[in-house]
Amino acid sequence: MTGRVMSLADNLPVAGVSVAVKDHPGNGAMTDVNGNFSVTVPAGKSTLIVSFVGYTTQQVDVTAGQTGVQVTLAADVQQLNDVVVVGYSSKKQSELTSAVTVVSSNKLKDVTANNVGTMLQGKVAGLQVVNSSGAPGSTPEIRLRGVSSVNANQNPLFVVDGIIGGNYDPNDVESVTVLKDAASTALYGSQANAGVIIVTTKKAKQGQTKFEAKVSAGFRTADFGKMNLMNSNELYDYQKEFYRDYIVGASDNTYKIDLNKFYAERPLTLRNQDYDWAGESFKAAPMYNFYLSAAGRTEKNDYYVGLSYYNEKGTFLNTKYERVNLRANSTYHFSKKLDITNNINISGSQGKSYDYMDVYYSFLNMPWDNPYDTNGNPIYVDGNSTFKWWSRDKINPIHTVNNSDHSYKGFDLNYDLGINYRITSWLTFASTNRIAAAFNKGVNFVSPLAAGTYHGTGYLDELNTLNYGIVSNQLFKFDFRLGDHAISGFAGAAFEGGQTEYSGASGKGLPEGLRVLNVVSSNQLVNGYLDKAFLQSLLSQVNYNYKEKYFLSASLRYDGSSSFAPSKQYGTFPSVSGAWLLSNEDFLADNNIISNLKLRASYGVTGTQDIGASRYLGLYSLTTQYNSVVGAVPYQLESPNLTWESKHQVNLGADIGLFKRVNLTVDVYRNNTKNLLLQVSQPLSVGFETKWENAGNVINKGIEVGINSTNIQNKNFEWSTDFSINFNSNKLYGLPSSIVKTSGTWSISQIYRNGGNLYEFYMPKWLGVDAQTGAPVWEKVVYDSEGKAVASEKTSDYAQATIQEVGSALPKFQGGFNNSFRYKNLNLRVSTYFNYGNKVYSNNLTFMMNDGHEPYYNQIKLPDGAKVWSGPGDTQATEPSPQNSSNSTATSTRYLRDGSYFTIRNIALSYTLPKAWAKRINMDGISVGLTADNVATFSNFLGQDPQTTIQPSTYAMPGVSDFKYPNNRQYLLTVNFNF
Repeated sequence: MTGRVMSLADNLPVAGVSVAVKDHPGNGAMTDVNGNFSVTVPAGKSTLIVSFVGYTTQQVDVTAGQTGVQVTLAADVQQLNDVVVVGYSSKKQSELTSAVTVVSSNKLKDVTANNVGTMLQGKVAGLQVVNSSGAPGSTPEIRLRGVSSVNANQNPLFVVDGIIGGNYDPNDVESVTVLKDAASTALYGSQANAGVIIVTTKKAKQGQTKFEAKVSAGFRTADFGKMNLMNSNELYDYQKEFYRDYIVGASDNTYKIDLNKFYAERPLTLRNQDYDWAGESFKAAPMYNFYLSAAGRTEKNDYYVGLSYYNEKGTFLNTKYERVNLRANSTYHFSKKLDITNNINISGSQGKSYDYMDVYYSFLNMPWDNPYDTNGNPIYVDGNSTFKWWSRDKINPIHTVNNSDHSYKGFDLNYDLGINYRITSWLTFASTNRIAAAFNKGVNFVSPLAAGTYHGTGYLDELNTLNYGIVSNQLFKFDFRLGDHAISGFAGAAFEGGQTEYSGASGKGLPEGLRVLNVVSSNQLVNGYLDKAFLQSLLSQVNYNYKEKYFLSASLRYDGSSSFAPSKQYGTFPSVSGAWLLSNEDFLADNNIISNLKLRASYGVTGTQDIGASRYLGLYSLTTQYNSVVGAVPYQLESPNLTWESKHQVNLGADIGLFKRVNLTVDVYRNNTKNLLLQVSQPLSVGFETKWENAGNVINKGIEVGINSTNIQNKNFEWSTDFSINFNSNKLYGLPSSIVKTSGTWSISQIYRNGGNLYEFYMPKWLGVDAQTGAPVWEKVVYDSEGKAVASEKTSDYAQATIQEVGSALPKFQGGFNNSFRYKNLNLRVSTYFNYGNKVYSNNLTFMMNDGHEPYYNQIKLPDGAKVWSGPGDTQATEPSPQNSSNSTATSTRYLRDGSYFTIRNIALSYTLPKAWAKRINMDGISVGLTADNVATFSNFLGQDPQTTIQPSTYAMPGVSDFKYPNNRQYLLTVNFNF
């Protein structure tokens, strides 16, 4: 008899499905690439058992000689992602003893981006994804289970196809596995302190060569959040407040607006001069993504080739990003024992960045200034311009953008070689190796025609960066069974080494029209340096399984790093975990409610050495000169005892399946990072302010909940839901003393103290406006003789205001809520993300709600309920009098806002054409989709998008919003062809 197997989700054939005849196992068959099968059944009636990983098993009654049997398989929420890539191996989901989340390509492809991080937002419990910039080519900041270090890099480790690091294109991704606890991450030792994200790229799934082509095109618009700028008339009326008859201390104040003086200094004609700086500087911009792939399998070879092109024009003037990527994966089966895998990924990119000050002026310049002349050309403006230019700084950013360039370009090459040799039925040798090289060049150019520092001279700065390195893993893997006992694991060694070389030059004195380094005539500067690092490791893991009910796993990694002194180079990172699969016990067999129940527990240690090379050495700087020869100046104190930060992690978890429709995962964790790598203050007599030492702990404690359910499922309609939430608390302990970090640019401070939080803002509390005087008011805390706070009072003297802890930039909880619907061939997916409990300092408001301190900056429209003080007894006033506003814009909680938000992250609507229609043009399948990203954000935050950097750097402080390149709304049409 014959038949065909189709997928309920997309009505496409399913290849490789097992079709067995009940009670006659020898009569089984497999479906071909078109889903067809032919099987021999005995005379009379029989039952077919149709099964495939990821689908519910079907039993179909048939009779001998029957033809054209149609079988439809529905996705099984209990078996999806049945095989999970973890560490240096793969396991069945039922065997997992650790906290792991898998996201398939189907759940990633609703968002089109140049990176997987953006696609993961709201899809993994405990994974915080922050799009802190909308600049073309920018990547999000990612944090897993909070921030566990003060100075070390907190980005998760990315592993591509089993090898640390690597490059890929999102179109080539088959699945993403997020490893959260030490039971899963300790195998990566000192590099897994912030978690691990494993990217598995596509490989052939069926014999016949299959092609896929995808075209996406659309546009982006800038999202300004609630930073609504005043137009010409609104600003004109607002500035009347600057002309009230109010002199502090005078007895004859009338508190009325002096209109005569106002009109003399602000002519009525200004109402007709209305230029929208932000609207003209940020325009709708096109975006394109093209992808073509081929995949197939022969008796000897599995192969996949993918080519993609991504082009994104920036919404801000003269910014863009484009990237081309080629990936080829091939596994050649030389024999039943030997497989060799060759993967290569080549990518090239180029783009144009921007200058922060150009964005700054695009928001702050006043609508009374027009940047164009009568011919539509940007006009030159500086302090010597004879015409009236109202904006405070005599800068026309549009002219500057047209006469400057901030371009970059580069290429990246990864080649992977894998050897898999089955020595015996239970022992395999696996060798995975990668050679990587990358070159990047960045250019900052300012023409002599541009206003500002380099007018008349111009400026050119070029920096070249060359990276190259190798990763090599050599493992012996074993897997055997003794009765009810199954033992598997591996042991081996790993090595990583690389070098980064920098070279560049800069100078001024460029002739107009030229932008090459050999013509710079003054302030010439050449710079260059290199950085080497290596890591060598021994690693092992043993997994034990008894009767598919009881699971134990233990691993050990021994790392040696060049970042520490020889006596401190090596660190040991162990883990142990266990699980009990209760649903396989007899007392839960055939339970109608609980279809899956597993309890998990794990403990392990990971580490970090990621603070830069040579921190343990006493260093001298050789960048100065004395008497025309190189001079050495002490630069860094020696720290010979400097050693690893180590994160000790405990995780308890449960996986619960209900009614064969709902999967619930709950994890409770406590992560204690010890021996923090800190710059500790030194006595003045030492001659250095700080020294690198190991001191202090960061403890993260939290709960994660993940739910996925199939709410409705039948032939014509499906509705499934994913929900995740993570609660996390963060505390510091063991610090030698309190540390106050202040941003060098804006004097915004955060305090690190024992018992306190990371990224805790430290500033006076704003209490509003004095109703009688219109002066700003802050809180002054009164202490007793023992230093205990006993009362508080108001003060209008900023110097007397008490500096206090006022909230952390880290959220209390965050997560996602996503729903997918299918009606016949029509699919709809709505993805959302939420973030609650963090503080964001809206530094933009310092300039754009400035109470007249800077009357020649544009202002934002005051929020509902806001009112400028107008006279004694004005109890409704929320904004101080411009005549009595001393220090009103100084750092305080006035501009510290609740950063909580809920965003409709993505809406994707697609339609799969009927199979018969596609066949008419020799296609296996065609789908058409519309997607919208960053659809809407709901928040009380006043300013730009509340998604603000959580990465400390020289020019940025976590939780400080400061005229960032706005995030974008994106609208795309996508057509996908399979043939």
